[in-house]
Amino acid sequence: MKNRKTKYLILVLSILGLLNCYCQNSFKKVSFEILYEENDPLPGTNIMVKNSIPIIETQSDFNGKAELNLNDLNVNVELSYGPRFKFKLIENVDFIKVYLKKKKVTYYSKNKILKKGKLKGY
Repeated sequence: MKNRKTKYLILVLSILGLLNCYCQNSFKKVSFEILYEENDPLPGTNIMVKNSIPIIETQSDFNGKAELNLNDLNVNVELSYGPRFKFKLIENVDFIKVYLKKKKVTYYSKNKILKKGKLKGY
């Protein structure tokens, strides 16, 4: 009887271990800094991944900074603070700086500029 309970316990623990490995996603943290102009952070800007289910969104803090944890970087992001803008994330990005007045976005990876682009308003 004791041997049978031990076998079942080992079986259950093995299944739980496999489920835990299967369910873990590798999320990538992307940080944002939202500025209206140079040295003018924009708090309260809504940052949302378009068409995400469940909805993935956050808001910039008092310093215009925010973070999103994403498992796919090939997504479209929408910014709104009144006017609405959108841009596409790119691979290997870990930080994005947005200048809303100039409608510019700069992508960084490990403190190096990867790409500069324009925001699309709508």
